Amino acid sequence: MLLLGAPLLLSSTRPHLTLPDATTNDHRVIAGALRNGEYTLALELRRAAWHPNAPIALAVDVPVFAEVGHAPSIPGPLIRVAAGTAMRITVTNALATPATVHGLHDHTAGRDSIVLSAGETRTLRFVARAPGTFAYFARTNDAPTLFSRRDDSQLMGAFIVDAPRTDVRSANARERLLIITAWDDSVANPASPYGPRQVYAINGRSWPSTERLAYDHGDSIRWRVLNLSQHTHPMHLHGTYFRVLARGTPFADTTLGTRAKLVVTEWLPAGATMTMAWKADRVGNWLFHCHTINHIDEALRLGDAATPRAHTDHSEVTDAMAGLVMGISVRSRGAAAPRVAVSRRQLRLFVTERASPANGHPSLSYVLQRGPHEPASDSVELPGSTLDLVQGEPTTITVVNRSRQHTAVHWHGMELESVYDGVAGWSGVGRALAPIIAPGDSFAVQMTPPRAGTFIYHTHAGELAQLTGGLYGAMIVRPRTGAPTPERVVVLADSITLPLAGRTPVSMINGASEPAPIDLAAGVTHRLRLISIGAVSRKQVRLLDGDRVLRWTPVAKDGAEYPSAQRNEVSADQILAAGETMDVLVTPPTPGRWALEVTSVYGPPIITRVLLRVQ
Repeated sequence: MLLLGAPLLLSSTRPHLTLPDATTNDHRVIAGALRNGEYTLALELRRAAWHPNAPIALAVDVPVFAEVGHAPSIPGPLIRVAAGTAMRITVTNALATPATVHGLHDHTAGRDSIVLSAGETRTLRFVARAPGTFAYFARTNDAPTLFSRRDDSQLMGAFIVDAPRTDVRSANARERLLIITAWDDSVANPASPYGPRQVYAINGRSWPSTERLAYDHGDSIRWRVLNLSQHTHPMHLHGTYFRVLARGTPFADTTLGTRAKLVVTEWLPAGATMTMAWKADRVGNWLFHCHTINHIDEALRLGDAATPRAHTDHSEVTDAMAGLVMGISVRSRGAAAPRVAVSRRQLRLFVTERASPANGHPSLSYVLQRGPHEPASDSVELPGSTLDLVQGEPTTITVVNRSRQHTAVHWHGMELESVYDGVAGWSGVGRALAPIIAPGDSFAVQMTPPRAGTFIYHTHAGELAQLTGGLYGAMIVRPRTGAPTPERVVVLADSITLPLAGRTPVSMINGASEPAPIDLAAGVTHRLRLISIGAVSRKQVRLLDGDRVLRWTPVAKDGAEYPSAQRNEVSADQILAAGETMDVLVTPPTPGRWALEVTSVYGPPIITRVLLRVQ
């Protein structure tokens, strides 16, 4: 677990001056050669110096793949062919240890692997028949699973198989591949007093060194995202929705077809892949990032001696984040700037702070002004005040910072203009960028919610301290017309006392580790609005009658309503990662006592229950 405040003094930092530098792989170039219907590629496993924060000189010594005759790269060379292509791949193990290589085979037959001794070369021949997003990778230790935290290599690459007779180079130019990898020194330094130090990267770079992606307004965008790290990652896109077209693993890929859903956050377990599509329909700067906060924390930089509040007063996003973050800019095609409608509704939201006894970390909160007087600067509501908005109604929310910390507010899942998105020093267009909100200062956010649904608002500055301190809340957008369904809002979060090392997060339901009961009426359909905003844990949510798992009907994800064909009753057992919301319908037939059980997964599972009293 990452310890904030400890210097990242890596014992493996550039130990061999003769090692070649690993290049980054943006997957614009397909490795190997295709001649007379046969694809040939010569791969080599070798060691290299990896600079995840280039141009910073600090590096780590890792095993990587290289195309013979080319520099080693992270991720490994891109294999991309059309289905039906004959494959001839030669693999040489230039490492000093044996290696097990996975994924270099036809994927209609499941999975296969080969073991290469040090110095051994093997040639593999097969026909790539199954289209999809796959991966190849290798292991040099006895890690018990294919994606284990005991693995310290960067031996992985993409293996894409397009439909038969596809022009693969044109197909590759029309989409981007984003591969997530990770490294930690828990293997190299198991006795380190600081715990393992970690690096997270996308296409071989860690923010702020990741590639900046630029698109024109109106572009249709398609990405393949491969989580080839040892960790799970809920990947969140700011400002717009994306559609998940396919999900898979390194060995199998499934096109979702009519099951594809609109989301703003999609959870990728270790080894998971997805194909996603979205449209650049809003000009400005946006982010695509992991929503597990300690995977984007500013301490994830080689050599940084970052402390929990080192960068929260900075106005530059390059200071305030690290790790799994991609910056996206959507350029105008010359259209006039969007006109902001005159707000019919004005809200004032206060950032408050209450000192903790015994010099502990303070409690933070969002408190809505509900009358003519401001709330006290040390008043606390946990979770923050629920914001009730109306679909299509222009609204101004003035955020007033009465805390002692610099902060910013992100309106998670909301489709709005970039400058109001809440990433200080990044959100906006040109030089008109969102400011950090200093203590005593304020910022007016304007939005006109285009859809009804369940959303989140939360801090986007010093997230590890501020989010676990209490800066999060529910944002409900009501439809313009129609009778409301009885509802209950259930907010799932974490509370952590920093530093993290050796600590277990406290699982919170509606702001408490022992939450108050929720009342439901028998014979009435209720809408449960489930909101997961845990900082570091994913939540398994089950609806129970005693030990029996009940059933419910999911009707929305991340604020996007499901079409009627996707509204199917299912077992009431759902994983919700950080940054995901889900609306479900339940109809208790008779009075009784149910339980909503939430298992937080971050290290040892933590089970928290809230009683549902059906009357």
